[in-house]
Amino acid sequence: MPLLQALNFWRSEVLLEVDAMKRALESLNLNIVEMTDGNATLDGGDVLFTGREFFVGLSNRTNRRGAEILADTFKDYAVSTVPVVGALHLKSFCSMAGPNLIAIGSSEAAQKALKVVEIKLSFQYMCHSAECQLRTLFMYPATTES
Repeated sequence: MPLLQALNFWRSEVLLEVDAMKRALESLNLNIVEMTDGNATLDGGDVLFTGREFFVGLSNRTNRRGAEILADTFKDYAVSTVPVVGALHLKSFCSMAGPNLIAIGSSEAAQKALKVVEIKLSFQYMCHSAECQLRTLFMYPATTES
C-alpha cells in the first residue's frame, strides 16, 4: 500500500473513532468541546490528568495549539506542556497508577520528560523509585498527615 493511501486510510479510521466516541458521549449527555482549529492536534495518549492538573505531551501527534485549546476548555486546572522526544506520546512512558500516583518509566525519554514535569508541577509531590523489572518512579502529592 503506497504511503499516501496508508495515511488516508489512517485518517479515515481516526475519523470513524472520533464519530463513534462523539455519539457515545452524546448518549451520556456530556458536554462536548470540538476543536475546530485545523492547525490544532491533540492525541489522548498525550493528555495526562492527575485529578488536580493536566500534563500535555508535545509530540508528533499533539501540538502547542491543541494544548492551548485544552487549557481554554479546562480553565479551573493548570495545564502544562511536556516535550516528548523518543516516544510516540506522553503515555508511552507515564500514566496514572492510582489516585494521586503517577508512574514514570526509566527510559531516556521518560527521564527527560520527568525533569520538565518536576519543574512545572502545580502541586507538591513526593517521589519514590522502585526497582522492579522496569524501573519506575512513583510520584504522589505530599500530605501533612502522619
